[in-house]
Amino acid sequence: MNSKHVNSYQATTALIRAFFEAFTMGIMDSLYPTDDTDKKYNPRNIKQAMLEHYDQIADAFFMIMFTMFIRLNYRDVADAQQRLTKEFETKKPTMQDYLRFACKTQKLYDAMVTEYKQNFDYLLRGKFYDVAEYLKQYTHGNQLSVANEPLAINLMVRTILKSYTTGIKLSKTKKASLHQPTILRLLIINIHLLINDSQLKPGEANLNELFLTACGSETNMNVMLNTLDETYQELIKEEGIVSTNDQSN
Repeated sequence: MNSKHVNSYQATTALIRAFFEAFTMGIMDSLYPTDDTDKKYNPRNIKQAMLEHYDQIADAFFMIMFTMFIRLNYRDVADAQQRLTKEFETKKPTMQDYLRFACKTQKLYDAMVTEYKQNFDYLLRGKFYDVAEYLKQYTHGNQLSVANEPLAINLMVRTILKSYTTGIKLSKTKKASLHQPTILRLLIINIHLLINDSQLKPGEANLNELFLTACGSETNMNVMLNTLDETYQELIKEEGIVSTNDQSN
């Protein structure tokens, strides 16, 4: 059975939302005890954290998302690299030029810019981009990406872990640990948006059932688990990151 390809707009906007949520949660988990949700989700604290990192977010977004968008929109990454070199052989590209190339079409790039601003605006107002609001407002379009569901899930997992880790690294505390409950919540919510384009319904399902629902199939869930392990091992090697289930810093 062949995997379905994801809609480019659905995938792009879901990845952007995941970047901002994971990046911010990395900062908030570092600044506040993980069980102190009142402080961690306090609008004033979220807004302050974003203002303190205002100048770093664009660079973090580019460093993480450029590769994700290339893999989402180009079937052959090596060929994309050659095209990129040829595209800018006569001029020095800006960050925006690189991202426009990664998005492949001007319309998808415009959607990316809109979603970036939308997510950032919510955080500057002290709140995360609510799932229900996101589903109503995100930029829709008809364009299939070259990525099938397993690849899209791979990109989502890597986006979440790398964004969360970057948030930790840029925080005042630079605490080198991933809070596992946060990671699991980010994965379930954002993979469900990516694959099902809907809000996960509350219920009594266990963790395995939640992941299966979010991923849409056992094949996709196995991709998620394998990517999670691979990316986590990379972070251990590259960043010295560890995972913790502790409920305090």
